[in-house]
Amino acid sequence: MKKIVILSILLALAIALPAQGDRFFASIGASAFAPADARFKDLYGDVQASPEFKLGYNLYRNFYFWLGGSFVSATGIIPVLEAEAKASQMFLSLGAGWETRRWGRLQADLCAALLMGGLHEKAMDATVSKWAPGFDVRAGLRYFLKKKIYLGLTLGYAGAWAEINALDIVIGGVRIGGSLGLRF
Repeated sequence: MKKIVILSILLALAIALPAQGDRFFASIGASAFAPADARFKDLYGDVQASPEFKLGYNLYRNFYFWLGGSFVSATGIIPVLEAEAKASQMFLSLGAGWETRRWGRLQADLCAALLMGGLHEKAMDATVSKWAPGFDVRAGLRYFLKKKIYLGLTLGYAGAWAEINALDIVIGGVRIGGSLGLRF
């Protein structure tokens, strides 16, 4: 999974770097992820760290298309059995957004995306994997350090719903994150 994410970023940058006019942007950051699924939360904890990236292209005026990805990895102990369990959730988003004009160094944005959420869990020599479609919505604020470099703060929700072994699960949850971005 990590190789796919890194390859996607490098490919997008290789295509985008020759472009002119500040139409492209890329950001990398991390967020505090609070899972929406109660069983996941009980086993792996209330909050995990989640690295993420976002690539975008300003299509027309303040509207843009974007591609994003993030993942969460966690380890927990199954109660009573005292067996170790490991899980990861992966998120790939493709969507559109709107950003305000800059107010000095500040700029706000709203975006929504189609999401493909994945869950991979290994416990007691059994492995479960599932991918499901969902949505990703975010609101953010950017502070421009320079004309093309910014710090971002984002609040969002990503969710995909699936059924595994007759249990309804939610892949995803609430994210509060920060990022460092570049326009080019």
